[in-house]
Amino acid sequence: MYFSPKMKYVFLLAISLNFVACAQKNVAPVIEKTVPKEALAKMSKSGMTFEQSSIDIGTIKRGEFKEMEYTFTNTGTEDIEISQISTCDCTEVLKRPYLPVKPGAKGTIKVKFDSSKKDLGDDVDPIEIQIWLEKEDPKTGMPVLEEIEYIFKFES
Repeated sequence: MYFSPKMKYVFLLAISLNFVACAQKNVAPVIEKTVPKEALAKMSKSGMTFEQSSIDIGTIKRGEFKEMEYTFTNTGTEDIEISQISTCDCTEVLKRPYLPVKPGAKGTIKVKFDSSKKDLGDDVDPIEIQIWLEKEDPKTGMPVLEEIEYIFKFES
């Protein structure tokens, strides 16, 4: 796959910002809003509609591991192809679709959080997972980016 210098720059910038965000200690709590599935499909740039795009894993002890699954449906009219999934060092992608996800089909992304690789913090700390797609945004010419996250709090 060929990435133009502009795409490489944006990708490196996004990765750098993600690492900086993971190092933050004081982050505002995530407030979940209930949005109808029809509205989610309209908001999605790619057709990826997640059953749950933010997961609260609760209170965790330092050194514990937690696994989360994010299931999505392709509510668009084109295949969804994931180019890359990026996140901070404390999160490992265990499972992801490598083949295109057809319209109407479901896909799963499974990740594992290693709390020993995360800085201690007093507040709720969201971890973003960025999903880069092969599809380009026709307005910008850049790959489409979708984001999911999980939140936790260290046991005091």
